[in-house]
Amino acid sequence: MLRLLIGTGVLLMAVGFGAAGWQYWQTLPPAEPGAAVAAVESAAAQPSLPAVTRQSWLMSPTGDVIPQDEVRAYLAQERFAPSRTVLVTQQASLTELLAEGETLPEEDYLQVLADIRAPRVAEGLCAVLVQAFASDCAVHSARVVDGSVDPVAGTAEFRLELVYRLPEPPEELPDLAAHVFQTAVVELPQDEAAPLTPTADAALGAALAAVTGACAAETVGDLCRMQRLTLDWTPGEPPRAQAVIGWLDPLPDGMFVAPPLTTAPGG
Repeated sequence: MLRLLIGTGVLLMAVGFGAAGWQYWQTLPPAEPGAAVAAVESAAAQPSLPAVTRQSWLMSPTGDVIPQDEVRAYLAQERFAPSRTVLVTQQASLTELLAEGETLPEEDYLQVLADIRAPRVAEGLCAVLVQAFASDCAVHSARVVDGSVDPVAGTAEFRLELVYRLPEPPEELPDLAAHVFQTAVVELPQDEAAPLTPTADAALGAALAAVTGACAAETVGDLCRMQRLTLDWTPGEPPRAQAVIGWLDPLPDGMFVAPPLTTAPGG
């Protein structure tokens, strides 16, 4: 009887772990553009930076250790980084989700349709990002915002997450131990004079242009790169966008940087 109980317990554990593993793999990004997007998941499990960098840590101007996810987003350009994202929330017409000859289903099924076809809303966004400065881009996730479907107006809101790579600079990285890492927030203007954009693609282009302009400012140091960006776009309203940029500044006078003895937050 004891052997029977043990054997039954092992069998139940195997089934349980198998189900958990299946659920995990089900949550991973789809296979297309798969090989690229899968790197988002693997990046989080790779704490070390590429061998071409001389160190895997950065310090702030106050001497604090920069969290490792921020370091990866700034330095690891040859792969997608979990925190280097563009998050777009936009409103779209449900009819834009239909193939030629299709009609909208009954109201009860509009939410399901919007969720299944959400990746279509993201079409074109990656092209804007690559045209601006990214070397590669992929749609990591695309979902309809729960409860946002308006059957009367025939619209819904969608939340889209893009991941991207940045091109490696032609020159080698400077001595990271002789620099500190700075960040700043870049926002689009929100006054009455703020220009309207006809599409979410155009709004993203305007936001990326603002990032490029901010990186070119005299107060910004070397190797300015966009860490992440969020954009909200609704037809007929000025877009709302906020980006975080990072760059390297020389060590302040009298400051000496030593490698951290403990792992930085997020490492």
